[in-house]
Amino acid sequence: MKSTELTKTQLTLYLITEELKTRKFFNGLLDLGLDNCPYQANLDKLIMAYVDLPDDVDNAFDFYYDVIEKHSKMITANKESVTQQALKVYIALLAEVKRREMIT
Repeated sequence: MKSTELTKTQLTLYLITEELKTRKFFNGLLDLGLDNCPYQANLDKLIMAYVDLPDDVDNAFDFYYDVIEKHSKMITANKESVTQQALKVYIALLAEVKRREMIT
């Protein structure tokens, strides 16, 4: 593998990082009364696919949404904070996938 190629994990963490920052930004706009913006990127299905969390099951999406929402509120305006929360989201999503595998 070339050093410039991203692994699946690196790409997933990058997507989660961008989703957290976007969610934080648009939640800030919502707090100001600016909602229903058609320009918000939606990386949900892509992230869920990369961690093998089915997006066609309502409770899986609800879990994903709750985790992203929680951690987007925890980020601050520094790279380390965003990276730390992205890693926590990634770990939570993988744990949920494992939990679902064990019950099926």
